[in-house]
Amino acid sequence: MVTREFIHPNVSRSGLNRCLQRHDVGRLTDLQPTAGKSGHKPFKVYEPGYLHVNVKYLPQMPDEDHRRYL
Repeated sequence: MVTREFIHPNVSRSGLNRCLQRHDVGRLTDLQPTAGKSGHKPFKVYEPGYLHVNVKYLPQMPDEDHRRYL
């Protein structure tokens, strides 16, 4: 759909597939990053009794005089 809308309105599925294979991007799994490195970091280890608080500021509305948080 994206190709038809932005690049060429009369492209066929087989023509698009041949073009992608010609440029070595015919398989979506080949384009995805490998699972070697995860984007998540482990939680930091704290001593017992430590409290971690995340604060999320909410958008200030026009009728409010101060910011709210969650």
